Amino acid sequence: MNRRTILIIILAISFIALAVVGYILIASQDSTPVDPDDGAAISETPSPDGEGTDGAPPPDTTEIEVTLAPTNRVVVSWQTVQRGYQFTEDVLKYDERQEDDINSNMFTNIEDVVGLYARTDIFQGETLTKDDLVSDPTLIGDNYGPSSLIPPGFVAMAVPMDRLSSVAYALDEGDYIDIMLSFVFYKVDPQFQTLLSNSATFPIEVVQEAAEGEEAKTITSFLVVDPLGRFEELPNGDLAHITPNGDGRPVPVSMILQNAKVVQVGEWQPTPPVQAATPTPEPVEDPNAQPTPDTGVPVIQATPTLSAPTVLLIALSPQQQLFLKYAIESGANIDFAMRGVNDGQLYSVENISLEYLLQRFSIEPPPPIEYTLGVNVTATPPAEDGGGAAEPVPEGGG
Repeated sequence: MNRRTILIIILAISFIALAVVGYILIASQDSTPVDPDDGAAISETPSPDGEGTDGAPPPDTTEIEVTLAPTNRVVVSWQTVQRGYQFTEDVLKYDERQEDDINSNMFTNIEDVVGLYARTDIFQGETLTKDDLVSDPTLIGDNYGPSSLIPPGFVAMAVPMDRLSSVAYALDEGDYIDIMLSFVFYKVDPQFQTLLSNSATFPIEVVQEAAEGEEAKTITSFLVVDPLGRFEELPNGDLAHITPNGDGRPVPVSMILQNAKVVQVGEWQPTPPVQAATPTPEPVEDPNAQPTPDTGVPVIQATPTLSAPTVLLIALSPQQQLFLKYAIESGANIDFAMRGVNDGQLYSVENISLEYLLQRFSIEPPPPIEYTLGVNVTATPPAEDGGGAAEPVPEGGG
């Protein structure tokens, strides 16, 4: 090996040694903190009392365990509803609440809320409480009267009723009924709009013969024919005046309004305010009072007589309600028919008239006959003197 090769090897080893020493110095400077005042390295060896060299406490590395409070679900309204709204399942949902915030006044089951009525306006997301809902809004005072029972889109009005039209007073609040109406149609004069038959006045002129030296006089008189009737020529050629025997016969027509709701039976009586109970004073015995003798006859307390209701408050759509008002003011005969529970179906019903009876039951009017039946009048039972029963008297007989 010549001298030149040995020199190259020595230089290479020296260069490598310098590089290693430089790397060690750089690494020690990056890992050791330096005091900014004198440039000396700061030792990170903790002091015997557990504090750092600068007196600050070491960082706390203890893990913190967080415990969540138990929750439960409550019933809330899915949307804003008005006072008197009857809750259905589609507007209700559950929401989570902490058990500490839940009390016995809140609902926790949707099935307990379905069918109840809102006492006040309830907003979306509001928690439902037992104080906000009732099963019968007519029992909660003046502020929540029969209007809470009117379905959405309906209006209510009062109509007269009696024992027969009200299904023998079987109607009650919350029932659904059908309203049967019968109208009576009369024929009228198209021009005068008055009931037929018309009356007529005929002028009659009579010429009075004049005496000697005087002129003849024409005297006009008037003949009133009421009712007018008609003139017909008899088979013998004579002209006869035919008049109706009695008033014109009306044409009755019956129709129906379906699925009306009974809001109130009878006159509305506001619920009196609840008053605090007052203590009942204890009776003081009078030492001089005489005892009441026991006669053995039971004392019968008089039962107060309740007047039958004469008015009914029912809810219908506005158009049907206006038609019902027209029927009442037109003198229609009105009756009510009670529906079964949960029967909200609308049936196809035809109006009833004489023409309907003839076509529906295939009735053929009988031919005219010359006889009629008499009224069978039954007399009192025979007396002891042997008197018998009276003979039947024909219609129109004495």
